[in-house]
Amino acid sequence: KLSQPSPLERGPHKSEWGGWLSRTMADSTALKEEGNGHFKAGRYAAAVESYTKSLEQEPAQHLVLSNRSAAYLKLGGAAEQSLMDAERCVELAPSFAKGYSRQAAALQALKRWEDAIKICENGMQAAPDDALKKMLSEVRSRHFMDKLQGMWHGKVSDELGGYDQEMEFMEGNRVQVAVFGRSVVGTCSLDCDPDPHNLTIQVPMPDAPPGMPPPPPVPYIVRLDDAGLHLCCPAGPHELRPMKFAGPGYCHMVRGKLAMEDSAAEMASLTEDEKLLLCAKEFQEALPEQKLEDLMPNDSEEVGREKLMAQVKFESSMFAVKNKFGDNLMTTVLEAAKGDGPVPACLAKSSELRGLREKLVRVELIPPSSPQTSSAPTPAAPPKAHAPPSSATPTAPPRADAEKGGSAAPAPQAPPAVGGSSWVITAALAVSAVAVVAGVVVWQKRKR
Repeated sequence: KLSQPSPLERGPHKSEWGGWLSRTMADSTALKEEGNGHFKAGRYAAAVESYTKSLEQEPAQHLVLSNRSAAYLKLGGAAEQSLMDAERCVELAPSFAKGYSRQAAALQALKRWEDAIKICENGMQAAPDDALKKMLSEVRSRHFMDKLQGMWHGKVSDELGGYDQEMEFMEGNRVQVAVFGRSVVGTCSLDCDPDPHNLTIQVPMPDAPPGMPPPPPVPYIVRLDDAGLHLCCPAGPHELRPMKFAGPGYCHMVRGKLAMEDSAAEMASLTEDEKLLLCAKEFQEALPEQKLEDLMPNDSEEVGREKLMAQVKFESSMFAVKNKFGDNLMTTVLEAAKGDGPVPACLAKSSELRGLREKLVRVELIPPSSPQTSSAPTPAAPPKAHAPPSSATPTAPPRADAEKGGSAAPAPQAPPAVGGSSWVITAALAVSAVAVVAGVVVWQKRKR
């Protein structure tokens, strides 16, 4: 039997005390070992039951209380019971370091971060232990990561492209980084021991050529205060993790989703003709002043970085135009400039359309033999395109504003990346983790 009547219950025969105590200790030990077996096999409810029976035999077993605390935590939804066992364990054995670890683990499950940190510090004083020291570091990092959870947005410095970005920190140390309406999900790790704290982000490179190694992780320093989230990353090739929040790699972010610029009021006050003329004008202004150069295998890192930044700025400008005017209007203007569709009367002899066409020719996004402006232009040859690095063909960028409707505008394509070249990745990583996503955007567009 798991429990037997004590000698006091049966009578005052003191000679029986020794045998009864031995049997009780043997029973409690057997039940403890039974619980350990269940725990190792992942049968946590059965482990709790065995540990509970062992404690009924011998309530002052601090090791069994420690083990049951761990089993409760593994069960899920029993963090309060886990904490009670851990507290009793520490009361019985103040020099048992694992008791403090059990307390801290339960407090973390309850998101009582400050209490968990205090318990670790108390444990370090009562029972110095390397495992407790490690747990203290982990608690601080998890506390900080818990405060990071959610969406943040901010603007990258002008030196790094001047575009808006979003970062969403999620459970499981995942982070989603978004620019230009597209996003990549990566992983992050945090070390709160250094001051400033270290945040490292690893972003994958979707659609990279076979055999291309993944991009290396990008080192940040990070700080949270009443003003928001402060991030700073290396801003140039071969730079190490920064030591202060300054320079081109610095970005201040605030909590919440990026609010797209609301141009609805401005657009509502314009006629359809005025919208077309303004779209042609801003489309022209968004184009680069000269042809975007291909990234070449023999480019230096600095040259590769400059080329990538030119492409990133082009993407950013085009994204802003698409957000303001929508896909349909942008498609109409672009097809009129290319000669691929009818030319609206308001654009037929306008300086806006003429200027847009001239700039498209100058940056070699359409051939110089474009038709003359007319209200009913003849079809023009398709824009000249470099051969893509794979069998895929170039496509238009994805829709930027779903509610504006229409098909995706065939916006001009940046020159394609060199097949198998790692320079898009290398240059982007020399700038920042978000520039990696910008590099991914450029890479994906040209791979298609």
